[in-house]
Amino acid sequence: MADDAKPVVEFTKEFPKKDAAIAAGYKEKEVAKVFKEGGKKGVEIEGAADMSGLTCFCTRIQNAKGEVALLEVAMEGMNAIPDPSDEEERKGCSGHISKVLISESEEKGQIAMVAYVADQTKDKLNAKDWLQGVCDSTLGGGVGGTVDEGATATWATVTSKEDKENYFFLKMKDNCLGAAIAYLRERDLFQDDSSSEEGDNPAADFEW
Repeated sequence: MADDAKPVVEFTKEFPKKDAAIAAGYKEKEVAKVFKEGGKKGVEIEGAADMSGLTCFCTRIQNAKGEVALLEVAMEGMNAIPDPSDEEERKGCSGHISKVLISESEEKGQIAMVAYVADQTKDKLNAKDWLQGVCDSTLGGGVGGTVDEGATATWATVTSKEDKENYFFLKMKDNCLGAAIAYLRERDLFQDDSSSEEGDNPAADFEW
């Protein structure tokens, strides 16, 4: 009977960030690699959220090479809805969790960051303000940078560059993740052991 049929899940079929990165000249292999990393990390975050109720997350992406375009691909992979018929290739699944992703390149002396705000937290968080808050933070000497034009309340990017006078790469690298988390803490959106009223919080053991 029609009433007993399972609801159809609309899985993600188009990936404009992947397409844009390839069109911009990035190799398909490196785009696929960073997309896969994002997809894998998305499933891990989904699991942590299921156990702890976390709604926001900040983490580093290893294969984005300090490039915003590749970091956006990773975010796209994290937010993708997988094909439900292929459980073995289940990746992504974290589009309901707001995130800041970070990637560094010591060779280029720069830090790339992408912020995404999910519908579930858009009344408490703004992607552009979140990233600019990281850039403007004085934590550990700061990060620096100005959010890219075209930023919205749900998606924002920035590339912070070392200038060897005010901002040094190694300090920036150390500061950016802490500043992104501090921004959440100030708004009571970060969950760790100290914010859990029921003992151990699985989110606290996850690699932020």
